[in-house]
Amino acid sequence: MGATVKRLSGASSGEDISKALEDDGVVIVEDFLAPDLVAALNEELQPHIEACKPRELKSMYDGFLGAYTVRLHAIADKSESFVDVLVDPRILSVMDQQLKPNCTDYRLSSAELIEIRGGEAAQPIHRDDDSWPRAAQSAAPLAINVMIALSDYTAENGATVVVPGSHKWARDREPTPEETTQAVMSPGSAAIFTGQTIHGGGRNVSGVPRRGLSVSYCHGWLVPVENSWLGVPLEKVRKLPKRAQSLLGYDIYDGTSRGGGQINMYEVGSPRALLGG
Repeated sequence: MGATVKRLSGASSGEDISKALEDDGVVIVEDFLAPDLVAALNEELQPHIEACKPRELKSMYDGFLGAYTVRLHAIADKSESFVDVLVDPRILSVMDQQLKPNCTDYRLSSAELIEIRGGEAAQPIHRDDDSWPRAAQSAAPLAINVMIALSDYTAENGATVVVPGSHKWARDREPTPEETTQAVMSPGSAAIFTGQTIHGGGRNVSGVPRRGLSVSYCHGWLVPVENSWLGVPLEKVRKLPKRAQSLLGYDIYDGTSRGGGQINMYEVGSPRALLGG
């Protein structure tokens, strides 16, 4: 692995981050989250991680998710502190610049706790945009992923493998070892990459768990990877800020200004009606 990933400081603006994404498809922002927020996320998610049953490999897709990897969705239900990540102004600034050129609004695609444990093999490298049909790819990037380290990410414990510049490649091009690297970073730092950037979970040969929070946003006209309507109880959604509610899907998508129509309706109106205000 001989490539390098551009690193920015935690004080960097959404514009700085977006420019790095345009250039390289991936950027590491050091000290993105404050230590107290990282500690709160870990504390709130720990009981759910401990309660998670080991995965049993049953299919090829299960092999993609990992035999020794804990994965949790519905983070807004499991962690009160997560809302501070979901509506972080720097993250939303990046999404405004990266996604809004092809949509009137975006939403949460998936919030996933990923803990890679000892013995896990490297995940097959892939592009997140491939979650959706090729017919939608003209609006790429379809998603932007913010991978936040909740523990140390090292070369030995499974730091995310990334291929800088691959967001501009032809689809059939495979990376060489010299074009590949790992997102080595400390707790609170974030690796942010576009849905066109080739990446994958690293191999854990150290036995030390690698814990991260993958927060991905997609165009509002797409079906998200995670169904937040089922994962986050309504009583909890009602307590969230309005913007967080919209990101979880409780709003109408109005594409009329782009020559489209309105989708995600509830009773010929907005699903916001379910929130009582």
